[in-house]
Amino acid sequence: MMDNPGFMHVSWGQRYALGVLIWSVLVCLSMLWNLRQEEQSVVEMATVATRANIQKDIGFRKWVASHGGVYVGPTGHTPPNPYLEVPDRDVLTNTGKALTLMNPAYVLREMQTDFPDNYGTKSRITSIKPLNPANAPDEWEAKALRSFEQGSREFVEIQEIDGQSYLRMMEPFIVEQGCLKCHAHQGYKVGDVRGGIGSSVPLERFYLHRGEHNINVLLSYGAIWLIGLAALGVSYRRDIRMSAARRQAQQKLHQQLDELLRFQKLTVGRELRMKELVEENAAMHNQLDSAKHGGMRP
Repeated sequence: MMDNPGFMHVSWGQRYALGVLIWSVLVCLSMLWNLRQEEQSVVEMATVATRANIQKDIGFRKWVASHGGVYVGPTGHTPPNPYLEVPDRDVLTNTGKALTLMNPAYVLREMQTDFPDNYGTKSRITSIKPLNPANAPDEWEAKALRSFEQGSREFVEIQEIDGQSYLRMMEPFIVEQGCLKCHAHQGYKVGDVRGGIGSSVPLERFYLHRGEHNINVLLSYGAIWLIGLAALGVSYRRDIRMSAARRQAQQKLHQQLDELLRFQKLTVGRELRMKELVEENAAMHNQLDSAKHGGMRP
């Protein structure tokens, strides 16, 4: 039976629509995965930058601690530390110049406050039992410090600060021998968690890079999607042409079969007619022979 052209056209159209749908879904899923990977890379880059900032502060603090603190001239901005109870906190030089001892935490806090970087990074030290009330932890820092007491060695979260997204990280301060000079009276011993040093890095500068990357991703995937649609369209038109050619071939074959059947019928009819004629001719000869022999009898 010959195929219905209308049915074949609808069938190929449905196949093309399904192909477009599947291609669009695959491209969309791949694009979303790529964008998700970029989001994770933003967090990873911010994490590396924040960890590096903390390690820089820890290294600076250890340097100050290795020297037992540093002496500076007291000012209104840097007065003698009222929370530092050690001998020789305030001394006079041979020339009569007054100096006051800055302990590592005092130096680090002043550096973090007075010399932030140009990208909005915020750093501070804190403790559950601070000597200076200004170093008391906020809610997030208190949660991080409690995690250190349970064995954690790093605490990281993304938080909103003043309406901006920040990656916040804190690492613990572990009591070393040099720390006991100022904190032995608080009951600490070497190896205890003294507090933590935290750093908050704004994600906006990393998101700027992500925005450029996302635009390139969208443009790239848009081009890939269009190329795929064009390929599907070419395939669709080729299949339609091939389907039409197959229908024409089938129609021609059916016509040839019909002609062959008609020819076979005519051939069979001729053969039957010839057989009949042969039989009739034989019957006539028999009759003539009978009549001839009958007339010759005496």
